[in-house]
Amino acid sequence: MLMNKRILVTGANGFLGSNIIYELLANNTPVTALVREKSNIDYLKSIKCYNIIQTDNYLDPIVIRKLSMSKPEYVVHCAYTNNQLQDTKNLISILELAKNINCKGFITMGSYQEYGILEKKLSEDTTCIPKNSFARSKQAFYMLTKEICSSLGIKHIHLRLGIPYSSKKDSDFYFNDVIKRIYKDEFVVLKNIYDEQDYIHTSDIARGITSLINNNLEGVYNLSFGQGVEIKSILKMIHEKLNKKFIFDESSSSEKNEFSLNINKIYNNSNWKPSISIWDGISLLIQEVKFQNNATLEQFTNRIRSLYK
Repeated sequence: MLMNKRILVTGANGFLGSNIIYELLANNTPVTALVREKSNIDYLKSIKCYNIIQTDNYLDPIVIRKLSMSKPEYVVHCAYTNNQLQDTKNLISILELAKNINCKGFITMGSYQEYGILEKKLSEDTTCIPKNSFARSKQAFYMLTKEICSSLGIKHIHLRLGIPYSSKKDSDFYFNDVIKRIYKDEFVVLKNIYDEQDYIHTSDIARGITSLINNNLEGVYNLSFGQGVEIKSILKMIHEKLNKKFIFDESSSSEKNEFSLNINKIYNNSNWKPSISIWDGISLLIQEVKFQNNATLEQFTNRIRSLYK
């Protein structure tokens, strides 16, 4: 996973951005973190990310001058506010910044939800019919970025992620909360437990990004484990490992939905494949709760690496 090219990550304080940064730093990839002016950067410093730029204006001459010195070759654009107007303005500005500092490539973070109609083995050439505002925004940003990057001579990579997760405390991953509630014998409403979903650990996302950059690739790539897993199966595993009875109201489950992403394209082009299954990831989450062991991020990452060594 070693990479010498410097990476600029926007939205570095967010869930995806911070997890990607940690994994890149852990593998000695030089990273510059871009965050809002008044952001709390204590967490970034705690993971030994010291090359941090705080700004609300991507085109500030001071920002451009700093980045012109550090010379990041790729931008990983993780910043997202869920405000379409603001997100569009930010996207245009960061693309202009990328051109000003002579970036080679630009990576946007999309979602499986862009496909709209969910089914097994969704491939990159499947027609996207996004059904909600979030998915329509991600699809629109992809198309806009693709055209602008083409006109600027910048390689563009768009990642359609499965459901991302990690054990980071501010994660809103469904099973983080479920594990804590079950462990405390609290009531948990279990709905749609027959759904099959495709998950991806943030460490695998970072590895995928590195692999795409190292192979000088561009275009749209699915990034996930590539296999749907039934929610009920995960819940049963959680209950068993926590020594709790698995009780659920079958009538609460609606029509079954299932999806998985075909990841043959990225494997064929870069040899990347996921290393952390949802079972491994859930086991680590359970371990953190069961033994009340608030491991440091370094300890947690070492545990993850042990899974795919």
